[in-house]
Amino acid sequence: MKKTIALMTLVSSLLFAKGVNDILEDRIENELVLKNVIQVSNYRVDYDVDIYGNQMNLEVEFDGVNEPKLDYNSIALKAVEASRSVAPDIDDIYVVIKFDPMMGEDKILFSKTYSK
Repeated sequence: MKKTIALMTLVSSLLFAKGVNDILEDRIENELVLKNVIQVSNYRVDYDVDIYGNQMNLEVEFDGVNEPKLDYNSIALKAVEASRSVAPDIDDIYVVIKFDPMMGEDKILFSKTYSK
């Protein structure tokens, strides 16, 4: 009986545990927010980071009414630099910058892969 309870506790704790990549993803997202990489008024900026192996997908999403007119390459470079300061072992970073209007579908404004 004790073995069964111990086994059930172990299995349930493994189901709810975060992986190493999840913790790193959260750190990178927090770093981007804290460094305030993108300073744009009238828009809410949201970051989403996914890591698998030595590759990272970084999604930057603008929420607003009108599409922002910005230098997306410089924004992506700032985001990549901030990400590399937290995770220098990542080889390739794929950056996607999207615009999420109040009504309608998302629009991809920029996408590029940055390698070491």
